[in-house]
Amino acid sequence: MSILRNFRFRTKIILVCVVILLLNSAITGSLFYNYAFKDTLKNYYSSSEDMVYQIRVQLTDEMGSITKRVHAIFNNLSFYTPMSQYLTDESSVNPAILMGNVSDVISEFRQGDQYVHSVSIETESGSFDDFTVIRNHDFRFMDSPLYQAFAEDKDKTIQWFPAMKSPSFRSNETVIPVVYRFQVNRKDVFVVVNISQRRIRSFLEETYSSYDSFFIADQNNENILNCSEENMQILESFSKEDLENRNSICKEVKVNGETFLATYTVMSGTGWKICALKSAGSLIGNLEQMRYFIELTVCLCAIASIAVICLVAHGITAPLGRLSAIMNQVTQKEDFGQQFDYPYQDEVGRLSVSFNFMIQKINHLIQELNAHIEALKEEKEHVRLVQAQKRQAELKALQAQINPHFLYNTLNAITWQAADQGAKEASIMSNALGKFFRISLSKGKEVITLGEELEHISNYLKIQGIRYKDKIHYEFDVPEDVKELYIIKLVLQPLVENAIYHGIKIKKGAGYIGIHVERQANEAGIQTLRLCVEDDGEGIEPERLSVICKGLSSGHISENSGYGIYNVNERIKLYYGNAYGLELESEYKKWTRATLVIPIQTTEEER
Repeated sequence: MSILRNFRFRTKIILVCVVILLLNSAITGSLFYNYAFKDTLKNYYSSSEDMVYQIRVQLTDEMGSITKRVHAIFNNLSFYTPMSQYLTDESSVNPAILMGNVSDVISEFRQGDQYVHSVSIETESGSFDDFTVIRNHDFRFMDSPLYQAFAEDKDKTIQWFPAMKSPSFRSNETVIPVVYRFQVNRKDVFVVVNISQRRIRSFLEETYSSYDSFFIADQNNENILNCSEENMQILESFSKEDLENRNSICKEVKVNGETFLATYTVMSGTGWKICALKSAGSLIGNLEQMRYFIELTVCLCAIASIAVICLVAHGITAPLGRLSAIMNQVTQKEDFGQQFDYPYQDEVGRLSVSFNFMIQKINHLIQELNAHIEALKEEKEHVRLVQAQKRQAELKALQAQINPHFLYNTLNAITWQAADQGAKEASIMSNALGKFFRISLSKGKEVITLGEELEHISNYLKIQGIRYKDKIHYEFDVPEDVKELYIIKLVLQPLVENAIYHGIKIKKGAGYIGIHVERQANEAGIQTLRLCVEDDGEGIEPERLSVICKGLSSGHISENSGYGIYNVNERIKLYYGNAYGLELESEYKKWTRATLVIPIQTTEEER
């Protein structure tokens, strides 16, 4: 310490400045690197948990869709009636005709879902399939492990199995069997659906390619997809308590000495455990490069700064009087353009260099502050544009989710009518269908006039009127002055479709559909349109109506709560705001009414 005190004043300044510079650079660089590292992991955890939860939702919806379509088979009279007769008395049904009918039903089921590899229907009297995959004739369902779970539990109606080679078909492809049990005339009928493991793998790898690998196990920790011994150990490291009230969880795991980030969730219904892996090394590789860059920058800046400090310390020679006057000029008038020049190396000269350095630093900070303010303004505008684009993308995505079953049913209806009655009604249906899709596409526009929307509904009802003959009667009650107003397209057709398929179709005798439109003012005095679709069909049970209304209010629906009306409700809220949307009323066995409330829009661009 005594030696340091004997150094020249300039040397002391140089040593102190160098030490402060190096400490500041080292601390700042370390803090910045640690912050970037933690922020990167935090953002990855959040985004990965959201992505894996989305995988869970998509797979749950797909498996639920398969279950719904299996149940739909037994609601199909063309299948149920001959199958019932066959199980009661095999001689009462022509086996070839029965085999053809069942084959058509299975073929339609399998072709309607890309995840379904093959389907068979098993009974005590025989087996049925659609002849598209070679049958394993040595297979006996009642003697197989697929039946064992049902033999042990007489009340079981569905059983999921781990991945395996299909026992009932000759195929090298690995499948995931799921077996459903139904009662037909008090006799068991089993539907064996083999889900393609390859399709699930392709879906995960193509849609979520940012992960290194995926694996799935069932609730008994048996393989569904890619479950090696190491992967099973990873799954066992998670517990039910880890998830608690969360949809998914991400944490670090060790695999063969390498660190991975594992994101885990559990599917409802199937009990499948899903896990996605991402190498921690690949995630933080760019941060390592940043660390090397920070270290190099600190060293170069330190060398340059030391040189500058030596020159500055060497040139401090300004007299105290001039220095004081200039300092008063700076402090009183805030004139930061002042500079103090002094050619000597005494204490005053050293002070002048410090003074000039201070002024330069202040100017630099002011410039940086102004630059940061401008950058923040630009970033705020960018965020606003990104949010607007995201909202538009969500609208486009919701609008694109159109159920293809109507096209399929309509084309079938055209075929039936052309065959049974001649070409006239088929021509009418084809013409109406063309207009229906012309308005549906609308050259990519989101917004059309109310008149065009009503024409869209009219074409739809023409097609259904021909299909169901005198079973459907409908009426439009729409003032002429509202037909030129604008609304988002395809919001009434799903409601009319619901009225037909869930109301009038299952009602005995003819039914009535009414479409009413009127102007009204809401509580805030804003002019709105009230669009109502009502029918005198079967109605909705009170418990189910309550579930659907809660789903519309909360924005979340269960598997059986009506995706069509939920889609319409979400599109309206996204486009017009949460103050608008769909209301559903019904009296069971009597009537149902769906009401849309939207603001009046007089031009196509108005929002």
